[in-house]
Amino acid sequence: MNFNEGDSVEKFMEDYLRCFDKDSQYNAKKIVERILETQVETLGEDDPSLALALAFKGIMGRVFLQQDDGAEAEKVFRKILDINREMLPHHDSDLMDVYQSLALSLKMQDKSSEATKTQKFVLATLLKEHGEDHPGVVKTYIGIAGLLLEQDRWDDALQMLDECIEICSRPRRLGEFKGLLLSALHAKATSLLALRNCEDATELFAQLLMMHKETNGEFHPDTAEAYENLAVAYVQQEMLKDGIKAYTKAIGIRQSLLMSGDRHTKQLMETLESLKCATKAEELTNKGLAMKAQGNSEKAIQLFQMALDVYKGRFRTHPKWAAVYENISAVKVEQGLLEDGIAASAESLKMYRRAVGDDHPGTKKRMEEHRSLLKRLLENRS
Repeated sequence: MNFNEGDSVEKFMEDYLRCFDKDSQYNAKKIVERILETQVETLGEDDPSLALALAFKGIMGRVFLQQDDGAEAEKVFRKILDINREMLPHHDSDLMDVYQSLALSLKMQDKSSEATKTQKFVLATLLKEHGEDHPGVVKTYIGIAGLLLEQDRWDDALQMLDECIEICSRPRRLGEFKGLLLSALHAKATSLLALRNCEDATELFAQLLMMHKETNGEFHPDTAEAYENLAVAYVQQEMLKDGIKAYTKAIGIRQSLLMSGDRHTKQLMETLESLKCATKAEELTNKGLAMKAQGNSEKAIQLFQMALDVYKGRFRTHPKWAAVYENISAVKVEQGLLEDGIAASAESLKMYRRAVGDDHPGTKKRMEEHRSLLKRLLENRS
């Protein structure tokens, strides 16, 4: 591909893009470097048409971003800004796009604090020029919220997301901003779930599901994802049956869209099967506890063992697996079979240590209980 003197920079860029899209083996980085070298030779390093062409297309920085080369992308975007700040109004939309790209390159390098400052500059500029009732403002709010979440600044991020949601929910803007509203609600719901505020997160995920159904219909990938998110929230609250229903819906939609064979669908199916096993084991455990309360120790042990068999068939480690051993230990001790109780207690402790580690409160509690049983055994023998 050659750049001819009569060609426009834009045409050359478009020709480059076509080659890049068709040939994944094409060395994009070398092509872009050659574009820049040719343009510098033809126009001069500080020629405004070169700077503006690069800014409008974002071509060179975009390629570096595609290659996950944030450092090189940062250099390009800073160069574009150095030249264009002298030529464009500070609020020019193309200049703001370059700042946004710069923030992305900084984020890629784990420079979240610098990226946040850059985004906040964009936000302040857009607010001054357009007011808060503007798509660019809302997008920037969401971008800043994401950066704040990376820095564990949860309260600041949630406050910013609430502002986004309020702007997008205004009646005159609801249709235009619906996509942005969905993004903000999803980010907030995900954040609340991470903060263990499961009830509020579930409510938001249910709202998102309803909105996706209204916008896209039942059989759409985004609706399937909404069901999946809701399932995660249910499972985190131990609402396994509701989680199973939501996962089943998500899988059914993906299968109807001929997505049965993709890796994500297979992962969802694995998760669903694990949940079904966990639900079955939980039901058996509860029945065992009921038998124990009625004084039917033998039946309780039988049901607990069946629950263990389900867990062992599906899970390498699981805290509830350990809890079943704990129940067996309690029944054995009640039967006067102290040594069998200690053996089951040891299995419970081992499972807890493997599943959640030695520093977990549940592990420490079971360690104390195990020591108490050992002490009791020694006292009996003495």
